[in-house]
Amino acid sequence: MDTPFALDRQRHLDREHHSAIYRRLGLSLLALICLLGVLNLFGQRSTLTRVDGSAASLTVNSPERLRGGLVFTSEITVIAHQKLGDAQVQLSSDWFRGMTFNGVAPQPNNMSSNGDSVTLDYGPIDTGQSMPFWISWQTNPTTLGARSEKVSVSDGSSQLVSMQRSLLVFP
Repeated sequence: MDTPFALDRQRHLDREHHSAIYRRLGLSLLALICLLGVLNLFGQRSTLTRVDGSAASLTVNSPERLRGGLVFTSEITVIAHQKLGDAQVQLSSDWFRGMTFNGVAPQPNNMSSNGDSVTLDYGPIDTGQSMPFWISWQTNPTTLGARSEKVSVSDGSSQLVSMQRSLLVFP
């Protein structure tokens, strides 16, 4: 059989040192990376974390492992065990570092920042009432590494409950 132009049978096809082991190892490595992604090693699946206090409970449903460029939503729920006159949720600056904040629903009455945290002010919540809100994010493609995210609930200036979460961003 003739070879196409510019190919030499002895140089390109009949070499003894061409081994299938390198191709098989390369394909196996790619298959392993795909399998680990399917098993959620590289993020996206949400994790539910809950903290209960005497005055309020706080639930965060958000991924703890992310990839660059991933668009995701965090659901934060405050449940009042007593009437809260001025419910405020503080998110540490690590929630925003390396992320694009797309929006929050429902909108808080007031949203402010003091440099260390962002405060979402939702006003009064009656006893037994649940107040969920959703924040849409996108991980910036150049972001990577581990960090600790803090979220806390206050009634005015008195902190009621607080939670610390770990976040890992893959390249």
